[in-house]
Amino acid sequence: MVIYTIRTTSFCISVALALDIIQQLVFFQDWPSAFRSWVITVLVVIVVAAPATRAIGKAHLTLFQASQTDPLTGLLNRRALLEGVEDRSTLMALLIVDIDHFKSVNDRHGHLVGDHVIRAVADIMQRELGAIGRIGRLGGEEFALISNDCDKDSLLRQLDIFRETIARTAVHVGSTIVSITISAGVATRRPNQSFQALYVEADQALYRAKTAGRNRIVVAPTQTFPSQAGMSLPLTSAS
Repeated sequence: MVIYTIRTTSFCISVALALDIIQQLVFFQDWPSAFRSWVITVLVVIVVAAPATRAIGKAHLTLFQASQTDPLTGLLNRRALLEGVEDRSTLMALLIVDIDHFKSVNDRHGHLVGDHVIRAVADIMQRELGAIGRIGRLGGEEFALISNDCDKDSLLRQLDIFRETIARTAVHVGSTIVSITISAGVATRRPNQSFQALYVEADQALYRAKTAGRNRIVVAPTQTFPSQAGMSLPLTSAS
């Protein structure tokens, strides 16, 4: 914001001063008058342009942030989350998360409670996983984490902590209390693999987590994650 204001104000000063210099040279009277006019021009532009460019810059920043952010959760929206993912040279792990039985929450308690549940999951996901990658809402009750962290053993531990934290969470909305769990699928990008193929693998792993009983994280079967000895039972490798 500060850099934008300085650059834009400097540009306005340059243009106004150039025009004034041309005017003074064309209608030249004496050097003191010319210098006085140039100083006044610079001061007027600073007084007028600086606040205006700052306001314009804030408006542009607000619009940009709105275009990048999911309004319900404050997380990245789908478009912002998936920017740059087709760079096949980038190491990447993709986690797709789905809130278990979310339709039942909406049907039983209403969409207001459903919105609170979505925000609760988003807050926990950001708190537990925000340090290891970009987090966004794909839409509905689905979220995703894109991580370039190469320490897969550490990544799996963090994911399981996240799952367990969700399972211990009760969302309170007035007198309504909702217990929630999540299911997730995780896959890592192979050399030169497209993001679409990576997404399909993570999505299929999520489907297996759902069909295997929910409240678990399933690793895509083609992945080379380290041994999961010591991990909680719900974190499984798809078969």
